Amino acid sequence: MSIWDNALSILELDSRINKVVLDSILKKIKTVKEDDGFIVLSCRDEYSMSIAKEKTMTNYIEGAIRTVTDKPYKVSFVIEGDEKALTTSTIAERKVQEKTKITNVSSQTNLSDLYTFENFVVGNCNRFAQAASVRVADKPGQTQYNPLYLWGNSGLGKTHLMQAIGNRIVQNYPNKRVIYTTCENFTNEYISTIKSKDYDSFRNLYRNVDVLMIDDIQFLIGKEGVQEEFFNTFESLINSGKQIVITSDKAPNNLVSLDERLTSRFQNGYTMDVQPPDFETRKAILLSKLEKDSIQVSDEVLNYICENATSNIRQINGACNILASFFALSNEVVQLSQVESMLHNFISPKKAQQATPELIMSVVSQYYGISVDKMKSKVRSKEVLTARSVAMYMLRELLDMQLNKIGQFFGGRDHSTVINSFNKVSNDDDLLRDVEEIKKSLGLEGYQL
Repeated sequence: MSIWDNALSILELDSRINKVVLDSILKKIKTVKEDDGFIVLSCRDEYSMSIAKEKTMTNYIEGAIRTVTDKPYKVSFVIEGDEKALTTSTIAERKVQEKTKITNVSSQTNLSDLYTFENFVVGNCNRFAQAASVRVADKPGQTQYNPLYLWGNSGLGKTHLMQAIGNRIVQNYPNKRVIYTTCENFTNEYISTIKSKDYDSFRNLYRNVDVLMIDDIQFLIGKEGVQEEFFNTFESLINSGKQIVITSDKAPNNLVSLDERLTSRFQNGYTMDVQPPDFETRKAILLSKLEKDSIQVSDEVLNYICENATSNIRQINGACNILASFFALSNEVVQLSQVESMLHNFISPKKAQQATPELIMSVVSQYYGISVDKMKSKVRSKEVLTARSVAMYMLRELLDMQLNKIGQFFGGRDHSTVINSFNKVSNDDDLLRDVEEIKKSLGLEGYQL
């Protein structure tokens, strides 16, 4: 089925559309051109086209297309058989796209204007990270905040804060060159540079900027050549007083396989963690999004979503999008039972589980990327010692296991080793935050221990 056929099935459910209009006009429309970001539809006659092009109807149509494609499409209409109009419409849309591409290339920021400080919801979980980000945006290049290193689990708003910094700097300092990129894009561009041997172009792109923002720096791990190139770029910018902003899913000292020169420089800047949103912040975020779409729901529904969408902000965004689709197709007041049904594959009340030594070892293994066998082995590398210590700490804290049993679980180590590991974690704020992240990410707070 074409995009239009799928969109039409959505429109058939839309109670706002008159059935006569649906049957006599919309169902007679055909697709004559689909391209990246725009679609041309043909109507039988002038009258049909005038109805379809009416602003409200066009909004319904574009909304249905967005629902089935999950991205915005610009819709144009022509009369059946009018090839000249089709050509004109297609050329016009291509010009708009090309103009947008040229603008993006000339600015080379890669920023989205959707991310600003004004639409970032501040709560206790992110208050300090937001304040540090505003400070950097207002006065980029300050030694105390350079680099700014934001870390935390995926979907907590790190990218939003990073791009908000870039957008404000572009607004307040129009002469400064700002570029945002992901670590994956940086890596791919460097690989292409190796093939083309055009190192000057690559280095001019990233070293002749005033603000460089790199998302998900943890993906540098295991890529020695790219690490070396990024280190030299980092040094060049910092020594020139340029601002660097970095995000990661871990604190710098837990990027155990990354070049120590980089981790030490990250720690020398301003490091700030972004915590999962608490209930009040989740509710504020959801209310903000629903109000933007003029959607009203009961407090019972709000509380249900916010009590169960606890992992990250993307869960809340997804729930909001599903509610928006429901309201687009129905004038009914949504009931809690309907929300539970609509979101049952997306969010659901957590079920209590029994915590076991095996479960704890598994989650620690996943968090640090260190196998369980290696944690139990005699390997004493920094990354293995860190994972082993945290696992021992969690076995003691969550299960109250005896010291000698923990030692036996780790291949026959004595109780003094366990005590040292427990004390190491207890006295290290970064490792304690890791413990909390591991518990939160897998819902251990709600487990029956």
